[in-house]
Amino acid sequence: MAFGTAGLAHGADDYQIGPQDTLKIRVFEWRPSTGNAFEWVPLTGDFVISSAGNLSLPIVGTVPAAGKTLEELSEAISERLQNQVGLQKRPNASVEISSYRPFFVAGLVATPGKYNFTPGLTVIQALSMAGGIGPADANVIGLQRDALSGRGDLRALEAERLGLIARQARIDAILSGATAIAFPSELTSRGAEPQAARMMREEQGLFDARQRSLNNEVESLNRAKALAVNQIDALKAKAASLSKQIELATNDLGSVNKLIAQGLTVSARQLGASQNVAELESRSLDVSLALFRTQQDLAKLDQDIASVHNRYRVASLTESAELRDRFASNAEKIRTAQDLLHNLEIRAPAAIASLAEESDGHTFHTRVNRVVDGSMQSLMVSENDPVLPGDVLRVERGDKKKGAPSPFNSN
Repeated sequence: MAFGTAGLAHGADDYQIGPQDTLKIRVFEWRPSTGNAFEWVPLTGDFVISSAGNLSLPIVGTVPAAGKTLEELSEAISERLQNQVGLQKRPNASVEISSYRPFFVAGLVATPGKYNFTPGLTVIQALSMAGGIGPADANVIGLQRDALSGRGDLRALEAERLGLIARQARIDAILSGATAIAFPSELTSRGAEPQAARMMREEQGLFDARQRSLNNEVESLNRAKALAVNQIDALKAKAASLSKQIELATNDLGSVNKLIAQGLTVSARQLGASQNVAELESRSLDVSLALFRTQQDLAKLDQDIASVHNRYRVASLTESAELRDRFASNAEKIRTAQDLLHNLEIRAPAAIASLAEESDGHTFHTRVNRVVDGSMQSLMVSENDPVLPGDVLRVERGDKKKGAPSPFNSN
């Protein structure tokens, strides 16, 4: 099985184009003289990769495409068009998959043949499209197909339930102010399973990112608070200094007024002393106003910090309410799927039992013929392994082995 899973995972960016793929192509050229993007209309549309693996385009001609990624093909089209037409600047080519090349199902299935590929397709889904494994009796095939679909739905619903449990653990940790998520034993006991481990890892990552974002916002506001406090202290010191200066200036003005009353000095000195007192009082008012505004800013910063905490909490409460609805919906769907499967087992127990293993003890195996690194390989696969475009799935009867479970008998 280690060999069988090799080469099964391919990202969308690494997808290699092959014969019968349909590509959606658009080519544009920016023309500075007109300030517009010129579209090469003959090169815009859907084009099918030939059986030889080539892409035939107007103007450009034949471009080898098989084995290339979408990015590599777009570069090849741009370069070929530039060289063919003699453009000074390379145009931009956009290449997308319009429809994938088909896959094929053969062997012990109800309806072997060619089927359209969709991203995310698994072996069990592909076999369901081919009518399931077993005899070609229409009634039996229909029942087995329903059973396969029902079991697939149950597995998907169980996976959804585990994901909801992981999310709820994250929300509970946030609302309780915990520093880490305490996942329930239902998840931690399955930590060795890749799916459960991935769920817990992703939720912990979301929790950590949320905490970092909250801490960064609060820390930024706290720095602003510290700056405002320092500014208030400076303004208070300045106000105290001005108060002393006003007191001295007022005393000086009083002395000048006495001298004038005694005729010992001129009124010009009285005017200068009065202006000095007025200027100092004006500066004192400005400092008082600045101090008031800074105190207002400080209070606003406290409100902002509280608002940040409240915003994150409201978001968590909203998500928690949504989770309650999804838990209820998931539980109802699981009960419905279980009832449907139970009904099928009552109506046709023999047909359902044949999905696991026939009475003579034979099991079924599924192989896929796939091009890996340029060579055709035959790989043993299980029901949840991915199917790729161009694959040929073959269902075969395995060796007689008493009590050997079929890979398609998991509930």
